[in-house]
Amino acid sequence: MLELARDQAGYLGAEYGSGEMDLLLTYWDSKETAESWLSHDIQRKVLSIGENCWYEEYSLKLFEVINNMSFKRTDKKLHASRFPRIETERGVLKVLDEGQAPLLYDYINQEKDFLAPWEPLRSDGYYSLETCELRIREMRRDFLEDKGIVLCFLSPQEDKMLAYTNFSNIIRGVFQACNLGYSLRQSEQGKGIMHEALSAGIEYLHKEQHIDRIQASYMPRNARSAAVLKKLDFQKEGVARDYLKINGQWEDHILTALVLR
Repeated sequence: MLELARDQAGYLGAEYGSGEMDLLLTYWDSKETAESWLSHDIQRKVLSIGENCWYEEYSLKLFEVINNMSFKRTDKKLHASRFPRIETERGVLKVLDEGQAPLLYDYINQEKDFLAPWEPLRSDGYYSLETCELRIREMRRDFLEDKGIVLCFLSPQEDKMLAYTNFSNIIRGVFQACNLGYSLRQSEQGKGIMHEALSAGIEYLHKEQHIDRIQASYMPRNARSAAVLKKLDFQKEGVARDYLKINGQWEDHILTALVLR
């Protein structure tokens, strides 16, 4: 629907929020173009299908923006966000903001063939800019809801994504643990970049988020991943048969954990 909206006359932009109730705002240059969008044949068709298939309820509202005030800090050295931003020797580890979706887009598309043997099968839609934008919104929502923390490792100027680290499935209470997944650009292999990014991320998870058990798994033939985890002092805890479906095949995985208790 957003792709359709972008193609309409008078479209200015959109904002989206997801939770128990989803909220989509589209902005138009006049009341006439906004009303035209509300009555668009395809939009009405989608809403009709939704009424029969998945909506519990929805509402459409037309507002006029009388005044708009905003602020955005441009000095990256002054970090006042609730989201972590960690500077290391060779880069910046952070939760991406929505304006950085092109960095994620470039990363997954440029490294598509290199990462394919180590990841699940992906549909073509996974590699679109729109999906990257949705993923970043999900990353930020998961952080705020204490479900997971995706920390992307960027160049010092924050103009290129070098690596991806995902501390997922955070469980509190008597467990205080999470799972770890990660990937690295092919051109950055063998430079210690993955170790640098994960070391900084693990320190943040332990000191700031009070996570003291981090679990990670790797396929037995993935020698690079095994070496990264061993250098970080992850200890082998077992072998899981047909653990994850990677590149279309069920694969055994070595189970490891870093215990900081």
